[in-house]
Amino acid sequence: MREDHDVHGGGDLGDVRVVAVDSRGERRQVIRRLLEHSFQPEEIAEADSRTAAIELVGRCRPDVVVLEIQMPLEVGLDTIDTLGRMSPRPRIVVCSFRHDAATVTAAIDRGADAYVAKPAGSAELRAALAVTPAERAVRHRPPNERPVSPSPLRNPEPAVEMKATP
Repeated sequence: MREDHDVHGGGDLGDVRVVAVDSRGERRQVIRRLLEHSFQPEEIAEADSRTAAIELVGRCRPDVVVLEIQMPLEVGLDTIDTLGRMSPRPRIVVCSFRHDAATVTAAIDRGADAYVAKPAGSAELRAALAVTPAERAVRHRPPNERPVSPSPLRNPEPAVEMKATP
């Protein structure tokens, strides 16, 4: 993963609680370093599985979950579904090596607020973390429903995908 050095400008991300979810410990440590480099989080907790992530989010009530969806993939997508139904709902940022158009679309459709392709730098992660609840779609489009307006996912592999509000 890249580390970009001029990332401390922009929106205030202070006092944010984050849960980093990845099945591999060394990758969670990289995400932790990027988060710490991006801003001064109040707390960063880590989970290594879907079950651990759901338990930790329920107990700690973080503001943001940064999730690698390769757990395998379907388990990661199911994790997005479950996290999206929790109250209070955390912002869900997928940060993954899987960034093909179908995977990005599936993650956004299931409730991810932003999608960051790995290797990611601090600037990309900071931009994704800055997605506010007002920018999040109120409902998610069922898989068989076609969007009415042009999809922001026309460019299949951007560094950061933000969910458009309806």
